[in-house]
Amino acid sequence: MKEISTELKVGVFALLVIIVLTYMTFKVGRLPFIWEKGYRLYAEFEDVVGLDERSRIKIAGVDAGIVDQIDIHEGKARLSFLLNPDIKIYKNAKVALKMTGLLGDRYISISTGTPDEPLLRSGDTITNVVQSADVDTLLNELTSAAAYVSDLAKNLQDVFGDPEKKALSGAIHNLRAMTENLRDISEENRVPLRTVIAQLEKFTKELSEKGPTLVDDMSRAAKSFGEKGPKMMDDLSVLAQDLKEVIEENRYSLKESIDNIKTVSKSASTIAQKIESGEGTIGKLVKDGKLYDSLSKVSEQAEKSLDVVGRLRTFLDFHTEYNTGEGEWKGYFDLTLQPKEDKYYILGVISDPKGSVRETDRVINGVRTTEEETESKVEFSAQFAKRFDDLALRIGLMENTFGLGADYFFHNDKGKVKLDMWDFSAKEAEADRSHARVGVDYRIFKYIFVSSGIDNLLNSNRRGIYVGGGFRFEDEDFKYLFGKPGSLPLP
Repeated sequence: MKEISTELKVGVFALLVIIVLTYMTFKVGRLPFIWEKGYRLYAEFEDVVGLDERSRIKIAGVDAGIVDQIDIHEGKARLSFLLNPDIKIYKNAKVALKMTGLLGDRYISISTGTPDEPLLRSGDTITNVVQSADVDTLLNELTSAAAYVSDLAKNLQDVFGDPEKKALSGAIHNLRAMTENLRDISEENRVPLRTVIAQLEKFTKELSEKGPTLVDDMSRAAKSFGEKGPKMMDDLSVLAQDLKEVIEENRYSLKESIDNIKTVSKSASTIAQKIESGEGTIGKLVKDGKLYDSLSKVSEQAEKSLDVVGRLRTFLDFHTEYNTGEGEWKGYFDLTLQPKEDKYYILGVISDPKGSVRETDRVINGVRTTEEETESKVEFSAQFAKRFDDLALRIGLMENTFGLGADYFFHNDKGKVKLDMWDFSAKEAEADRSHARVGVDYRIFKYIFVSSGIDNLLNSNRRGIYVGGGFRFEDEDFKYLFGKPGSLPLP
């Protein structure tokens, strides 16, 4: 009997570890297979791609239940919600399909409604459903938005003409000249202005000191005015003389500043007239309806694009197979990206104990010989698949060579019959013809499947029956099983 290889031992140990972790997750995270008591509501969606049974239901971001069942009712997806018994949902409640995380974690969000509406009972249906957009719709809308952005850029380019630039440049120049004149006036008359301010402060102080006694001491006020009058008149005379000197010294500067103000006013009037008539940059922004329409349409397209990123579904596939004809184990890791229900991409890494061979011609002592050397035993796959009802056709790279494949799905996609053919140039080790295989995969539990079939149909020396099994997770399932126990929904 053949000795068990190290790879088989490691594989068996890894499977045992995964089984133990799965059991601990259900135990520690308190995830029973049967939901505890609650009440049930229903809702119908046009499309629930990415949502699975036992997905979370959140109210205000807090877990409030699970999606118990998903059925098809009159061409729509009918969802059954199992909610905590203490949650109250009213008739005007809203339900929406939303996404969290980069991998597109889908969940149901419910707005409970207002207490002035009747309370929903078990078995009722939530009628206010917010539908989500499709990836292809997003692409079309983004194309339209790009066209609107292009029109907007063209309109903005047309707005900035030479007349508007010259008018704005002249206004800025006049404002700069006026500012420089005012600065010169301030610098040249700093000392006289200080004197005037000091005299005004002195005059105000004297009025403040004598004001409270003005009514009671009219005679003394008159006498005081007679005594102080000449000095006050002298002060006023000095003040008037200082003001006169300031005006005389800056007559031309003030005249030039007034002229500049008139020029600025005239330029502002010209700009206002152009705006009113729809000319220039601001005028076109105010009058041209195309710019408003472009901005409005771009905003609408951007708003519609917010809920589309989560449409991409991602699947992870780990499985291994044992071939009786080769007596070897073969491991697979596949990543499936599914943007639409009928279209998906498969990226895979395969650990092949046989690998492919490279032929080298050598001449030794005049005799030509062909030597075969086994290359890397790690191989890659990259396939595109298109589904037609229960039949899917695949094409692309299979184990480092071009290949074709077909899958027939049955029993609500729990099982599939698959046919693959690749390596048409027979580059695999010990192969004379293309590699062809037919088999069946069947999912026995939600995340576990088994497979069996006949491998290498066209090469009799490697032909044999293969059996195997593995795990298949969607991205949200993977995070659900191996995430932190504290973040899992309580039953």
